[in-house]
Amino acid sequence: MRSEPRYTKRDAEQAIHKPGERLGNFLPEDAPSYEDILQCMRCGFCLPHCPTFAITNRERSSPRGRAQLAKAVAQGELELSEAVCYEGFFCLDCRACTTVCPAGVKVGPIMEHVRAQSRNEVHPLPPGWRQFREFLLEYMLPNHDRLEDSMLAARLYQRLGVQWMVRNSHLLELAPGTLGETAEKMDGMLPKLEPPLRNRVPELVKARGEKRGTVAYFIGCIMNLMYPEVSRATINTLAHQGFDVVIPKSAKCCGAPHLTEGDRETARQLGEHNVETFLRWDLDAIVTDCAGCGAALKEYEELLEGRMDERYLHEFRSRIRDVSEFLVGAGMRTEDLKPVDMTITYHDPCHLAHAQGIAKEPRQLIEAIPGLKLVEMFESNWCCGSGANWGLLHPEESEQVLDRKMANVVKTEADAVVTLNPGCHMQLAWGVRRSGLDQKAYHLMELVGRSLPEESVPPAS
Repeated sequence: MRSEPRYTKRDAEQAIHKPGERLGNFLPEDAPSYEDILQCMRCGFCLPHCPTFAITNRERSSPRGRAQLAKAVAQGELELSEAVCYEGFFCLDCRACTTVCPAGVKVGPIMEHVRAQSRNEVHPLPPGWRQFREFLLEYMLPNHDRLEDSMLAARLYQRLGVQWMVRNSHLLELAPGTLGETAEKMDGMLPKLEPPLRNRVPELVKARGEKRGTVAYFIGCIMNLMYPEVSRATINTLAHQGFDVVIPKSAKCCGAPHLTEGDRETARQLGEHNVETFLRWDLDAIVTDCAGCGAALKEYEELLEGRMDERYLHEFRSRIRDVSEFLVGAGMRTEDLKPVDMTITYHDPCHLAHAQGIAKEPRQLIEAIPGLKLVEMFESNWCCGSGANWGLLHPEESEQVLDRKMANVVKTEADAVVTLNPGCHMQLAWGVRRSGLDQKAYHLMELVGRSLPEESVPPAS
């Protein structure tokens, strides 16, 4: 480790922040780029690929419609009304439209700016909801210790049989309005919880066999809290493949939940902290097994423009790798891997396939594991309906999107559906249970971890 960080607080203090100028009826702070909005040619190529348009058949709920709403606001022809802001939040931000757009219009990021304008100034939440939002985004998510402490109650809820009682007594159905439906879905999506991993692994896990380099593992909030066994499998796999694995305990949330909710300022603060934290190390890569985290980390250059030296931002961005992207790029050592005899189908996470453009690498990683057989599903890169908190805010629409996905899963007759994002993992697992299917849902790194020789896996601490 370097004795002095490559990036320091002094660099941040000397950076010049250039606030945006007022753009039509958008406020100056965090307005979308007018050039990005103008790129839309209204060709309609995006329409068949948009989940919300497929549900509603409503032009304003399509990527083309949302771009035109933003254009009208930018040109002063339309107020940033509640209807416009609603479409900002109703967008799944799956980025499928950008993948097929001939002009490369990024409607998802444009809608993130609309969300920021809505939440911060134009249509703020009522006081109670605003305080709850601030509690989650500004107090809980930036602090791993608080998040981990808060999960003790959820683990006791499962261990002491309270969850069984709640599910079998149907108490949640008595809640008013959609509250019961949302609470029932949250309970149904909750995986079996184990203690978080962050404080149970050393900050440095040494490479096994011939060392090939040094990487850092970005341990995301959901992975650490909900799927620690996936994180352990990722760390073990990287070490087995010959890499020293650094796990910085001081790393914070990537900021993706904040961007989803329009809190760009807190996302920037988290981004600055993470850039400073990881650039203290000599690293070949910064690896993540969460597609949402990877997409957010790769967008720090745009998010932090003018707040940090562009050299540091570019260096940080150049090192971010999805775990499948990294392992395939490095070349998998397969000579001592054990067979994992299973037929699987693969769901492309939106923030991996569309936001990062990574689709072939997960399939190549699957091919590298002995015994794994891949059966491609129809519409593998169609959204599963999770979309961060979208599935909880719009439970009925989320179920419609998920039903389309599960129908395609069933047709494959695979033993399991795998993915590379915790939000998708939870949504797909809930879909399997809700539909009473025989299939299982896994994160791909769980199956990769099963293929490792026993001697390569350190005991849990």
